[in-house]
Amino acid sequence: MNFKKIYLFLISATILTAMSTACGIIGGGETYKIGLLSPQTGPIAVYAPGFEDSANVAIAELNENEDGDVFELIVADSGCDGTQAATSAQTIIDAGAIGIVGAACSGATLGAIAVASEAGVTTASDSGYLFRVVPSDAQQAIALTDVVAAGGSSNPAVLYMTNDYGSGLGDNFQSNWSGSVCTQVAYDPTEGSYDASTLAQAVVDGGCDSALLISYATDGAAIVEALKAQGFSGTIYGADGIADAAFEQAFTDASAVNGIIATKPRPGENSTAQSTFDSSYSAAGGDAEGIYTHETYDAVKIIASAATANKDENLRDDIVSVGSNYDGASGVHTFDSNGDVAGTGYEVCEFSPAFSCSRIWTATGGLSNK
Repeated sequence: MNFKKIYLFLISATILTAMSTACGIIGGGETYKIGLLSPQTGPIAVYAPGFEDSANVAIAELNENEDGDVFELIVADSGCDGTQAATSAQTIIDAGAIGIVGAACSGATLGAIAVASEAGVTTASDSGYLFRVVPSDAQQAIALTDVVAAGGSSNPAVLYMTNDYGSGLGDNFQSNWSGSVCTQVAYDPTEGSYDASTLAQAVVDGGCDSALLISYATDGAAIVEALKAQGFSGTIYGADGIADAAFEQAFTDASAVNGIIATKPRPGENSTAQSTFDSSYSAAGGDAEGIYTHETYDAVKIIASAATANKDENLRDDIVSVGSNYDGASGVHTFDSNGDVAGTGYEVCEFSPAFSCSRIWTATGGLSNK
């Protein structure tokens, strides 16, 4: 058995690092275990199958190698919750994973980081071990201002969750919005902690011509249904927390989803890597328009590439090397000094009533049709 320094990374929303002993030998190759923190329960559970299917597509491709290496996926429930994610991250660590893909929710990611820190892996300030294959929400906020303005809205309500994702994106939108905001309301997205009717009433009472939801699926659907039940006829916008066809599954009345416009990170220009993933994912029954499916696939592939390279027994350095002009399904990425990527802009999607993404937004070109 070949023992060497292996680091634990959290990637997709985040990547972080850990010391772990190596992998078993099977048929002359090594076994690499990669974890996935999937939101199987909680407010974005409807997206979990997409994350898991895309990760499995990557694992299947990795196992087609000629070196005898074997790759295994260990899936654990993040619950979109810090405490649950901490428990699940520990389970993955104990199972000997070399890396973790996830978590999709900011609070869950922070919980996983805390466990890694207690295990002597890293600190919450990440010490250079934190990487992301999705662009900053500060950029998404700018895209949203253009999308809302292009929709003819001038006086939107902003309803946002009180977690890191919701507060950060909500604040950034308001900072970049040149017009007026008719009302802004923060709420705790934990089930039972918010009243969708009260939130909707604030929009109606404010005389708002539109509403921007910085929400997850469960709470977002409840708010949309409450808005329509109260006769709100303005345009409803959202961010990547609801930009997936599976969002419809969170509704009691699926017709209420009609007309919603939402943004999500753009996979990038057509490429061999993207078409390979799209074909394999579609063959597996997945929807290539799903949120963060391309990014999850790339996260698994990046971790695997770094682990098998392992040039200097420091996987952190190998992640940086692999992540330099990395041509993946979600675009061409290079990690900066903070472990972030610039991204390739955002897709602008609409439920009309079927989910489709016919426009894109880029930092250099603004809004345009595909």
